Amino acid sequence: MEQLLDEEIDEQEFVDIIDDIYKQDCYIYAIIPDWEEDLLNQLSDDFVVIQKIKFPLIQIFPRTIGLLGYVKDRKKQYVYEFYLRSSTIDFFVFSELDISQHLNQISKKNLDLGELFKALKVPHITVGPDGQWLTIVEY
Repeated sequence: MEQLLDEEIDEQEFVDIIDDIYKQDCYIYAIIPDWEEDLLNQLSDDFVVIQKIKFPLIQIFPRTIGLLGYVKDRKKQYVYEFYLRSSTIDFFVFSELDISQHLNQISKKNLDLGELFKALKVPHITVGPDGQWLTIVEY
């Protein structure tokens, strides 16, 4: 299912949408490029790093490292920040379920978090190109 988003959606509107879908916890699983220092600083101790992954040259140039991990965003304080960065962070997924024990299946050859969620049949949300919509996957 897709939910279109207003071009000028503000933080409260976006948080309300996510809150309607995930009433309790919201996990944000992401591969954050190391050059996103301000985001990593903002996440501080809340971002649990599972592993470091070298991005292939075809993904990001110059070659960089991505930090694979997750945030348990109970208050939904980070969801909008990730939404705003959807054009610079290619790999992130929202979910209400903890699948952190499966993140070790992500590798340099298979960076797509969405594909991992599909393979595990775990409900999740991804942001469409240019932040125009949310893709809501339910099983």
